[in-house]
Amino acid sequence: MPAYHHGSEIEALERAGLRCRFYDGDERLEPVEERLDGLVGRRTRALHLTHFFGFPQDTARWRRYCDERGFLLVEDAAQAWLASTDGAPVGSLGDLAVFCLYKTFGLPEGAVMLTRRPASSRSLDPRPGAVAIARKHASWGAGRSVLASRALKPFIRRPRAYDPERDRALRDPHAMPWATTRFLLRRLARVEASARRRHNYGLLLEALGESVPAPFRAVPVGASPFLFPVETDDKATLIESLRSEGIGALDVWSVRHPSLPPEGFPGAEERRRRTVGLPVHQELRPEDVDRLIAVVAGLLGVR
Repeated sequence: MPAYHHGSEIEALERAGLRCRFYDGDERLEPVEERLDGLVGRRTRALHLTHFFGFPQDTARWRRYCDERGFLLVEDAAQAWLASTDGAPVGSLGDLAVFCLYKTFGLPEGAVMLTRRPASSRSLDPRPGAVAIARKHASWGAGRSVLASRALKPFIRRPRAYDPERDRALRDPHAMPWATTRFLLRRLARVEASARRRHNYGLLLEALGESVPAPFRAVPVGASPFLFPVETDDKATLIESLRSEGIGALDVWSVRHPSLPPEGFPGAEERRRRTVGLPVHQELRPEDVDRLIAVVAGLLGVR
């Protein structure tokens, strides 16, 4: 498992009875073969590969690595739905791949798991999820108009402070997405969304590139960026300053899972301490991107 992680994926595996051994990636967040081989024991069964922030890893390389050793390959594409590598969709080479739908589109919930061996089938949750969907649309409308923002302010929740315990309080593993989610999925412009995310990322990169950590200083052809990462020595202040300007930013993975030893993974700990995620999604208008650049450049002192 990558030492740089969200935490909920570790929790899910541990609850399934698995033991995680952690690797610190290189500057590109790729695994290092020699380090992986040093972790392999007689009970090792799988390599967990994360496509960080919608940027695809070299999946073909790690598919070969796993095949040579008889391991399963798990592709964590929670942030990388719609991404591809060498023309193949991310997730298509793994023995198991997981995608988080609402990280790419304004869906209220839902995830997808692909497996080489067919998984048992269950019926979708028949509840419509009308309240959650309405709240998503209200939030979107508030961001498009000052008048709408004022009118909808009483109904829009202020983002709660990050709570790792709540984040790791997983839902019932047998629960299925709402039927409404499938209905909406069939009506999404998926290809356009990926291209617009890359376009927005490119604009932000041109203006704020000096604050971007490796390996996110270029946009691969197949990337579908989940966020735009910037580094700062004071995450809390930057996030609150952005919020006061009406810009939502993510405190990216600041808390490690308790099973990860604090020593021995300096690269992951440095990223936890310094990385903030800015919006890059397909709903941003040109004026939104311009304003985002101006505000962030002022806060970070980018010339």
